Amino acid sequence: MSPRVRPPRLLLETALLALLFASSGAAAAERPSLVNTRIRTPFNANGHSSTIDGRVFIGNIGEDHATTTTTWIARVFRPEAVTYDAQGKPGFSSVFSPGRTTQVRNGENALAFCFPNPAQPYTLSSGLAVYQPYLFDSRMFNGENRFRRRPIDVRVSLPFTAQADISSFTTGNLQELTTVTGAAIRGIEPTMTSDGRLLIFQGGPANNGVIDHLMYSYNPTPCAASGWSNPRPLSMMVNDPDAGVKRYPLAWQPLRAATGEAFGTTTTGALIRGAYAWVDHEGRNVLYTGVVYTDGARREAVSLIGADTGWTAYHVDGSINTDRSDIAHLFYSSPMWNLEQERAPAQNFPPGSSNETRYLPVTKTHDVLPLFGSNTGDYNEVDLGELTDPFALLFLPMNEMVTRAGAYDLTRTPDLSGRFFTGTLTGTAQVSPGNAVTQPPSGSLLEPHGKGKALVLPGGGALTVNLTDPSGTVPGVGAFVRGFTVQLAIKPDANINTGCTGNPYRYLLAKSGGLDLIYEANNTVQMSFVLNGQRVRLGVSPVLPVGVWTHLAYTWDGVTGIFKEYVNGVSTGRALPVVTGSFRLGTGALSIGAGNTLNTQACPATGEGSFRGAIDEVRFFTHARSNRSVCMATHGTSCKDEAIQVHPTAGQFGMSQQHPSCNSYTALGSQACASSMHRVCAQRGTTDALANSTNVYETVQQLIGNRPPISLLGVPASATATDVSVACAPIQHQSLAVTFEELARKHAGCSDDRVAQGMDCGAAVHRWCNSLGWTTGQLFELTSRPWVGCFNSGLIQDVPKEQLGPASNAGSFTSADSKLEVSRWCQTRGYGAGVIQELANGTLANIHCFQPAVTVPWKFNP
Repeated sequence: MSPRVRPPRLLLETALLALLFASSGAAAAERPSLVNTRIRTPFNANGHSSTIDGRVFIGNIGEDHATTTTTWIARVFRPEAVTYDAQGKPGFSSVFSPGRTTQVRNGENALAFCFPNPAQPYTLSSGLAVYQPYLFDSRMFNGENRFRRRPIDVRVSLPFTAQADISSFTTGNLQELTTVTGAAIRGIEPTMTSDGRLLIFQGGPANNGVIDHLMYSYNPTPCAASGWSNPRPLSMMVNDPDAGVKRYPLAWQPLRAATGEAFGTTTTGALIRGAYAWVDHEGRNVLYTGVVYTDGARREAVSLIGADTGWTAYHVDGSINTDRSDIAHLFYSSPMWNLEQERAPAQNFPPGSSNETRYLPVTKTHDVLPLFGSNTGDYNEVDLGELTDPFALLFLPMNEMVTRAGAYDLTRTPDLSGRFFTGTLTGTAQVSPGNAVTQPPSGSLLEPHGKGKALVLPGGGALTVNLTDPSGTVPGVGAFVRGFTVQLAIKPDANINTGCTGNPYRYLLAKSGGLDLIYEANNTVQMSFVLNGQRVRLGVSPVLPVGVWTHLAYTWDGVTGIFKEYVNGVSTGRALPVVTGSFRLGTGALSIGAGNTLNTQACPATGEGSFRGAIDEVRFFTHARSNRSVCMATHGTSCKDEAIQVHPTAGQFGMSQQHPSCNSYTALGSQACASSMHRVCAQRGTTDALANSTNVYETVQQLIGNRPPISLLGVPASATATDVSVACAPIQHQSLAVTFEELARKHAGCSDDRVAQGMDCGAAVHRWCNSLGWTTGQLFELTSRPWVGCFNSGLIQDVPKEQLGPASNAGSFTSADSKLEVSRWCQTRGYGAGVIQELANGTLANIHCFQPAVTVPWKFNP
């Protein structure tokens, strides 16, 4: 069968799905991307903190230095009062209650909540929600900077309604924090993990009151007044000998600047200069401000660093950083995913409530942080998921570089792929001073737009990336790959070719011996790749508009030879060449916005010119991305309906094309292969769901509704050295994002990413799914949090481990051999595959057998 011909059944199902998309009233309204949209809120304070459930905010609204009096206000955040306009943009005019104030008289300023029992942030009493955490704060004036704690009592009337408000707000006795040596902790601006054990703040390595560095202290006793570790720079978490510190993902790898330079791991090294820190609930990442503002304080360049940024400082490109020095950014906090639309009612506060119609974040990707600012009075969303793609080769956000010393460098832009292929501006090129250039003229959220800052090219400028690979092993540079994707957004100048004659074509991308993307004189573009030693030209695209943004993407599957072209996330459907083989860019200069030789002519007489306009979000991937992945990275376009109907090419179904580390039989027990099996099953999900559904209407609701779409987990049914048969879970299932904090409450050993595929997490997920009414669960994906699939099995039995096979008998339950032994045991009993859920007394394996939606063989390395 030709790879360009769809089988009849697939044609029928695709047509059926298209018809259902067009006619079904179940289709949910498109949720816009808000990563480039700052929204005003009525909450203002000079420093604040919010409770674990995101329902109570306390901030400082007044200071009298003469009497050392500070006024704190407590206000209820009421998600029930969020409104949405016609484009899906949220409004916050009524979400914060009037609140109540109290006065404290010890020089207080910034503060942080600490909950001794984070699983229960409040109790209900006589119709009130009662919050009784500690408030940790810093003495900021009329005395030395010192941290303290005090108990508080905040009571909320009419809780969990649009009329909720503070009924009372009282504080208890103040206690100064001390270390294990009895010393005070000197610093300002505290923030704490939800377990009450990790304190992060602005201070100095000598703990003498000097500030401007990010510091931490740890206590094995949550919220304690004494027994804190001696403060250390945040970048020294990686060499902290305390096992308690080591369990936070922030401590797993050295922290680095955007340039790739490591921050210091001694007190005399190049430490992280930062202020106004906020640490997420599980100690994965820290948000902070990294550059000095015009007033001389470090109040600019809101940045994130931690496990979900590759332990690299990420100067956020988006709404939270608009103009380069527009306002002083002081304090932000996040309710994390407590108000997420897809969250299961059992996970919510109060338990059983739904976020279906009132939800945050709005941006519908996997890992978006909703962030509220107090001094800035704003709301912003930051997408973490785009930073962790294992196939990312190059990701140029086109915003300014923040150096390791904590200063702007306007001559460079960072590479967020983790390869540190930093871009350098040449000629007249510049990074836009603000985000206005990336917005559509109408200001609509539903028109194509860029993100954050952009590369502005008035003509005669470019951005150059020096691709290096001394070892020859970097996929797509020195090493060949079997697939590739190019994505970028462009905004041609409205008069780009006015007055030009001849053929004044211009380069958008140029890499000698690798690829080029040309902007033609007729406002089309043409992509070319060098494959098998020959330049393969894809022909001209449809005509693109000038003066507005267009998203372009090109994918190539080297196994089938299929190219695809997408404009604003939708396939153009053009007939393209078919060329199999492998590809690499090679080392040397990649030029963006011009050819390798800079041509400064306004009208390049013989072509080979430089682009005029703006370019943003240049991204290279070392595999052929799916249409859905392309669509999700396309800001301001409605492409999801089309994307879910596009069947991936055969090469995309190879296991290593879904995760590069799922490349062998022995990897089958790894998280990488769990992700790959999920992805091949999920991409087949639309077709298989329709083919096997007994209720097409409900199936379509799941496909296109606000709950996660078909996202089947996969289980190995059989395997050889080259192939694995993947059994996809039943169509009737539930896919949910959870946190390790939530899973650890089901089984304490399921603590973090490192044990995601272990038996402790298997037990935790099993119990989690049981609590939702399902028999069986598997952790199928790991982003900035675990993703769990729940379904019902047909046979559940405790089996002595020696009956399963030698690998299971030896206790190697996470190995490929053991997983296959479990499936074989189930197959002898008439089922397609099976999974182990728990282990009783170290000998009895709790086996769950199920009938898959489909079982399909795939190669590890196509």
